[in-house]
Amino acid sequence: MRIEIINGEKFGFVVGSLVSQPIGDFFVCSMGWSVLQEIAISNPRMLIAKDENGVEEYRGIQRQVTDQRKKDIMDYIKSPYATFPSSIIINFPSEFLDLIPLSIDVMGLTKLENYHNEPLAQLVQPINVEAYILSFPIRNGIAQIIDGQHRLAAFENFGSVMVFDLPVTIFMNQTLERQAEVFAVINGKQTRVSPSLVYDLFGITEKPTPYKVANDLVKMLNESVVSPLKENIKILGKANDFYKGVITQSTVAQNIIALICGAINQAEKDKQDVLKEQKLDSIPTLTKKKAPLRIFFLNKEYELLFKIIVSFFTAVAKTFPEEWNDENSVLKKTVGMNALFKYLAYLSQIGIEQGDLTQSFFEDQISVKSHINLKDIQLSSKGINQIYNQLVAE
Repeated sequence: MRIEIINGEKFGFVVGSLVSQPIGDFFVCSMGWSVLQEIAISNPRMLIAKDENGVEEYRGIQRQVTDQRKKDIMDYIKSPYATFPSSIIINFPSEFLDLIPLSIDVMGLTKLENYHNEPLAQLVQPINVEAYILSFPIRNGIAQIIDGQHRLAAFENFGSVMVFDLPVTIFMNQTLERQAEVFAVINGKQTRVSPSLVYDLFGITEKPTPYKVANDLVKMLNESVVSPLKENIKILGKANDFYKGVITQSTVAQNIIALICGAINQAEKDKQDVLKEQKLDSIPTLTKKKAPLRIFFLNKEYELLFKIIVSFFTAVAKTFPEEWNDENSVLKKTVGMNALFKYLAYLSQIGIEQGDLTQSFFEDQISVKSHINLKDIQLSSKGINQIYNQLVAE
């Protein structure tokens, strides 16, 4: 990397290789940590407000930087064997990044240096490496960190004398939606990140993928005055200043996805089909699990999906008022919630056959189960079946 002063302002120059992938083109290069820390800012996901109608407003795409994680990385940097071979991923607005094509003739270089390498000696045509000189002003906050904020934050107390180059992947002009998808895919599949944050980020897209629909329904269930789950869901996987929350966002989202897709592998296929504007499978093809409410997802009847879920949980709350109003009850834990959604799937199949998914239907079905034992339930997958088997028993 090279730094030059031009008209009184610092500019950075790096050589980057162009990489083409399905998501688009990006560049890979390296930068000194101090320059990278100066130009790039992180954008943590957080709840910032509620409007007069109770609708929540969020911003950002990343997990919060934690002091412990930052300290762990700082201690690691002090090691003589410290290494960060994976890229810091950033996004540059095009107005701050100039690209200068750089043509490198490998064959010409070998001839010039009289390099006698047998494979290279057999070359007939030159090999042109597609590379660019990337130029940018070194200003605070002109780029956004998509991934790697903890690694970068850990350098802040080491001083500019420390030499430590970092691999960098540079995207240009990526929307917040696309940045969120990149972060969610990387961290949802490779690194331990709150599943609730991953689902929230997949929900940023405007296209009605299963993740988007499920996430929107989770928000509606948590915000609507008619919802028995109002202010019971921990958005982003944790409580906040607006409500305590007892059930994680990911738990509810995963169960809704099961209702409309059957399983995650079908949801992934549906997501790709939606993004490509292709017709969705009327019946799941990648799982044997049934998706009883899929027809409403395919017909984009999202309000009806919301009403069905609300009707079911209203019936549950009326049948088990003591347990429902106790945040320490098994019904307000992951085990209980998974069991209830499993029961909702079961009842939905019956309701569709009868042409009735109203609140009255659910109350008729559930009210006769008020005697079941919800004590001594194991907080494991076995506990889910303990509850579910009692609910479906004749």
